[in-house]
Amino acid sequence: MKRLYSILILLGLIVLISSCTTKDDRFDLENNEITTRIEFPTDDGSTQLKGKPEEMVKTLLEKVADSNFARNISHITITDDQYYEIADFTANLVKGKTTEEAKYQTVFRWIVNNIKYKHNGWVDNNPYAVFTTKEAICQGYSDLLTIMMHTLNIPCFTINGILYDPNSRNYLGGHAWNYVNCDGKWIVSDPTNGGSHSIDKLSDYWYLQPSLITIPVYEDENFKYNYFNYNFNICSVKKDDAQLIVPYSANGIRITSFNPSEEIPGNVTELYLGKNIESIGDNSTQIGIEVHGKSIETIEIDPENSVYESYSNVVYRRNGDELQMQAVAPATTFIELKPMNFDKESRLKDLKKLETIVFVPGTTKIGAWAVENCPKLHTAYVPNETTVENNAFYKVAPNFKIVRGNYTNIEDVRF
Repeated sequence: MKRLYSILILLGLIVLISSCTTKDDRFDLENNEITTRIEFPTDDGSTQLKGKPEEMVKTLLEKVADSNFARNISHITITDDQYYEIADFTANLVKGKTTEEAKYQTVFRWIVNNIKYKHNGWVDNNPYAVFTTKEAICQGYSDLLTIMMHTLNIPCFTINGILYDPNSRNYLGGHAWNYVNCDGKWIVSDPTNGGSHSIDKLSDYWYLQPSLITIPVYEDENFKYNYFNYNFNICSVKKDDAQLIVPYSANGIRITSFNPSEEIPGNVTELYLGKNIESIGDNSTQIGIEVHGKSIETIEIDPENSVYESYSNVVYRRNGDELQMQAVAPATTFIELKPMNFDKESRLKDLKKLETIVFVPGTTKIGAWAVENCPKLHTAYVPNETTVENNAFYKVAPNFKIVRGNYTNIEDVRF
């Protein structure tokens, strides 16, 4: 009789849950509450940066409201005394020049004629050191031009990317150069190699292919944006609501990357990424979610996203028919992982609040140091057939244990 009574109660609970939820809601069994699923952003007809990198930056600068961002030198280290010494020199250098372009050309020619490229050995690329020693590599050339233009109140920023030989078209390596705004017109300036071009003449500077603008190129009340790895990227989050829904576009440009380089406000616990997001960084670059999103407990990605998918607060990148783990919500306490081999590159590291991991059937191996520095991790559910190497779980809770068995998600609860 007691068993029948328990079954009736359980059936009543199921009916109650069914009557309260809709396809837009989810029942959170872990917390025993119903939460409303958010609406992911939809296509708003915004412009996506496309084509060659130099075309992308041209489009971006045309869409940016003004050129004030290019007066930002916060990323360059220089003291006030050093700055004013360069400012006095620059003012005397351009004396008598009446237009911004004439002033720029004067400064540009001085750098080209007076700074020598350091081919061997270490060199200090701080702009003041370059100014005094007259030696640098490309970063030093471009940062000095940025500072000298700044002293004249002429918008100028340093950009990083790839350099090709304009004659042989061979790849030469990483490079730094400038974009300068003179009298409302952008000039692409390469002081290292003596090249200065109108931004409109794309074929003249095709060999300069930009990939990164460090400073924010645009800002609104919620975010700051830059150009990162060929994407229009959110580089800083200003809003501090618990739910952070990344918008589809800003200022008419489609947002295709979410990789903050500054701390995300601590009130943000839930992150939602739409189908527009094509990059959150990769294993060779800093991933802002993991480094700067320490309060994020939940990550969800629009099922229509063709690059990424999320499951149990883990982000996976689609690679053909395979999935590669890309990021984990840093403040999550529980994750269930999709079947794959787990090794040192699997990104289960420094999850300070993680308590439980479920490895599902199909996981063949958990390699050494696959899970590292998760001090609260006390339980890992591991299939019977999965090989667990020595030190697979490193720097975890003192009471950590491996529970063997074929476990799956919470929907498969047995009564």
